Amino acid sequence: MRRGAFFTVAVAGAAVLLSGASSGAAQTPPSPPQVGISGCTDDVPVRATRELISFESRGRDIRAYLYTPRGEVNGAAIVLLHGGTGFEMNSILFDAHAIQLASRGYLVMLPAYFDAASPDQGRPTVTRRLWRQVALDAAAALAAEPGVKPAEVALWGYSRGAFVAADAVTDPNSPIRSAVLAAGGGEVTESVAGRDVSVLLLHAERDEAVPVRSTRRLAETLREAGAAVDVQPLDFIGHQYDLRTWCDVFARTRTFLEGRAEADNGPA
Repeated sequence: MRRGAFFTVAVAGAAVLLSGASSGAAQTPPSPPQVGISGCTDDVPVRATRELISFESRGRDIRAYLYTPRGEVNGAAIVLLHGGTGFEMNSILFDAHAIQLASRGYLVMLPAYFDAASPDQGRPTVTRRLWRQVALDAAAALAAEPGVKPAEVALWGYSRGAFVAADAVTDPNSPIRSAVLAAGGGEVTESVAGRDVSVLLLHAERDEAVPVRSTRRLAETLREAGAAVDVQPLDFIGHQYDLRTWCDVFARTRTFLEGRAEADNGPA
């Protein structure tokens, strides 16, 4: 990985000043936002850094944010795969959650997989292959980082990113054993028999973009492929989750990954 402009979480925030009332009386400005605090009730103190990096995938430079614990890595790493609105929008959406994961010891990468190929309805097979490769190359880059156990590198995807994650985890050459798919649907065609793959699928009660039936179809084809699949409903209606639901998604993500690590390594 080629690490570029470095940003620490301590300097990422900006104070917001409110204009005075019509009477001209001075207003007390609010406190600056606490960068890395996602607003979840179980947030932990921020102990992580964020930096903009790039890595290569099939000859193309892929931008990514890398989130690194300030202390030791807990052995696990996560590739976060953004939704259809792209890297710029979703990096804002997921930033504080990624910092929270890193503050708990996870090494986290959020790659701009659209850098490999923009969405193109005319070349769906080529586009799908390039996006899948970005996810696998990002996972390989994390697996090579100090303190990371390759078997504990997981893929995580939301919406279109969930489709990419499902595609990557079932690739015949994929070493990935764990994936979390939020608002994902469709189906997979490759087999993972003999690879001990576990997948957590999360879906809203009703989703106008990815119907629940599509998520269930994905779960069905993953099981047919040989994966262990857990499907969990979220207490939300719609595709664009609110803060409470995102907090729930990432709490379930941690529970799933911690359970996988404990099953592999025994209780901490």
